[in-house]
Amino acid sequence: MNPIVKAVTSCLFFAGMCSSVLAADGQNAYLQSKVRYEAAMASLASYDDKPGQLAKSEYRDEGWQLESVTRINKSSQVEFIVLHKKAVEEHPARYILAISGTVDKKDIKSDLRTHSVPFHREDGLESGREIPSVHKGFDDYARTILDADLGGKKVADTLSSLIANRQAELLVTGHSLGGAAAALIGARMADRGYSPGDIHVISFGAPAVGNQAFADAYGQAMNLERVVIEGDPVQHILQALHTPYDQFGTKIVWKDSPDSYHFRHRMIVYADAALRNYYDSLWAYEQQTGSPVFIERHPVVHSDIYVAPPVFTLDEDIQDDMPYMRAVIHHTLYRSINGAAFSPAFGESMAESCRAAARLHKPYIMQEYITVQKQKEEEHTYRISVSRHIYDQQGRFLSAEEYTTDTSLFTPILAVLYCQKQIRI
Repeated sequence: MNPIVKAVTSCLFFAGMCSSVLAADGQNAYLQSKVRYEAAMASLASYDDKPGQLAKSEYRDEGWQLESVTRINKSSQVEFIVLHKKAVEEHPARYILAISGTVDKKDIKSDLRTHSVPFHREDGLESGREIPSVHKGFDDYARTILDADLGGKKVADTLSSLIANRQAELLVTGHSLGGAAAALIGARMADRGYSPGDIHVISFGAPAVGNQAFADAYGQAMNLERVVIEGDPVQHILQALHTPYDQFGTKIVWKDSPDSYHFRHRMIVYADAALRNYYDSLWAYEQQTGSPVFIERHPVVHSDIYVAPPVFTLDEDIQDDMPYMRAVIHHTLYRSINGAAFSPAFGESMAESCRAAARLHKPYIMQEYITVQKQKEEEHTYRISVSRHIYDQQGRFLSAEEYTTDTSLFTPILAVLYCQKQIRI
């Protein structure tokens, strides 16, 4: 072979290999970010406030079954949510146990029972070594969950059955106190002989649960991802109190949104960061592969609607949020309107939308208007408004519906999603 041709061929071969490796890395990052986003929204759904209701509705719209559980005993009041989804085509069945953080006075008592107890009753019988010990309040909370009745069976037995029979991919997640309980549940399942590949544990803003001996014993025995927002003080709170507890697991650090002024420990801040990381990874992977990951695969259903690109009027401080707002708007509408045609552009005039609707034989045009304004009377709070307009094919206005909220409970992106979901399709 000609040396030049050989050199060029070798370069092309290695370039192809590098491209494949980069694509595989991009796919892996995208899939990891997707699981973390699902975990964050499940942890948000474990709360019963407005953000929690938003997360629950997102899961229902994606075809998940939900069951909220509250159990009360002398030591704890536990609240958790079980989400499960049947296998669909090539996607396996999924099962998520999501545990809420501190919401009740009894939860605060669990947080404050900081003295350590042996993780097993037989621990401590052998002298001369440090024994694995854990935070008593967190352990009581985790035990209460595992002993809770769920459909006539204890939660611990349900998890064991799912793993043993390979019935579903299993994720245990939680925020704050709930994240601490999730880690301890993962350790209890490891004690039942299950491997790290059998159960995935993701915690958000969770404090340490055990001493160094516990971390050494279970650090490799379970698949624990510990997500923290940079500056969240709760992850170090027990160490600050000079307790013997140490963190373990794979630590993942996120930054909070620059336009969010919520306390960094709040679950809504973690959910917002998870959403941003998910879309950043998705877009990076799409750019690497040159093709969309989110493929519009509606069944053959006819709809009379052409969806024009949304129109944004944003405060200058949150202009960087626009791509994420556009993404959640598109995903929600795509999921809600079978057979609609979506504009491929980020912006187009009404005349252009009318021509596109006529070309696609869609008699109606839907367009959403998103307005975000800073509240003068409330510092660091934005007023969020989503208005949905319907026009005929000639661009004549027919109807409108609007919903408004603020960012006292939400971040701007999730407030837009909340408003959008309050408007009927």
